Amino acid sequence: MAIAVLFGGRSCEHDVSIVTGVQALSALKSYKPLPVYIDAEGRWHTGGALFTVPGVRAGKGLKSVYMSPGSDILRYRSGRAAARIDVAVLCCHGAGGEDGSLQGFLELCGVPYTGAGVLPSAVCLDKAEFKARAASLGFPVLPHASFTRREWNEDIYSVAERINAVGYPLMVKPSRQGSSIGISPAKDEAELVAAVRTALHFDNAIVAEKLLEGFRELSCAALSDGKNIEISRVEEPVGWKKFLTYRDKYAGKHAVRRRLPADIPEETEKKVREMTGKLFSAFSLAGVARVDFLLAADGELYVNEANTVPGSLAEYLFAASGMSTSEFYRRLLASARAEAEERRLLVYRFSPALTAEK
Repeated sequence: MAIAVLFGGRSCEHDVSIVTGVQALSALKSYKPLPVYIDAEGRWHTGGALFTVPGVRAGKGLKSVYMSPGSDILRYRSGRAAARIDVAVLCCHGAGGEDGSLQGFLELCGVPYTGAGVLPSAVCLDKAEFKARAASLGFPVLPHASFTRREWNEDIYSVAERINAVGYPLMVKPSRQGSSIGISPAKDEAELVAAVRTALHFDNAIVAEKLLEGFRELSCAALSDGKNIEISRVEEPVGWKKFLTYRDKYAGKHAVRRRLPADIPEETEKKVREMTGKLFSAFSLAGVARVDFLLAADGELYVNEANTVPGSLAEYLFAASGMSTSEFYRRLLASARAEAEERRLLVYRFSPALTAEK
């Protein structure tokens, strides 16, 4: 089976994606995977140097590659075939890789891929859409207001009314970014304006949600092999501020500090795991996905977001309950094949008589 690991991408989460991709390449070495690095300009490359982070950084000896709709063959720039891809393992975080774009392209190429499909991916990356969908399905979400750059510039009073209905303090976020990129707290109008300006650097759509005092962040993942769903243990990422920044999550010597399993009541853990499984199914997710929660000081639990291409593919969450790395990837690949098989059952041609000669 020819496996390609796609990582990088034209995204603010480019660097995090490199780490996830290199981890996946190492874990899949028995399959002799093909690394496909998507650079910050969106160009595709392959080469032996891509199996390590320093090798990716150096970028020496890489060859440009591409794929075309209607073909599952990865080709060099000359047109010569590099490999026929049986499954693509997606490790691209954020815009372009986690928003349905790459998923849709691979479907046009006829290549099975890991993770959620086009629509679930797009919905989950967009915080406003995700919260609206989650609330409609009965999942608890924080009070929030969403608005666009145009609304902010042309009808700020209407936006202010919606924001005031939520009430301060607020957490202001780009709607379609992950890894805490571009988020800021705001306790009054002056801080709100500054926070929105920051967020608008990263997206044209913004979410301003109620900021809880004394909350804790919890994460839990679901893994499907196409038939059964396994729920991981619950973790608590730990930062040193009122919220986890990008630096807390990924940079520096304290970047991966977490409590796993989380030090929470058994009943809370049960609720988190149950909610993770229900959300995974309700949103038609596939492969692996991590759901992030906010636990309020009064014990109330809120769904924060769902990550369809989680950091490190959330493999460590399943390792905590004894699942081997090889078993994790076996299930992930099985899910990709199962999802592709379901798509193959569909009919894509209809009513040939409409174009037939009379």
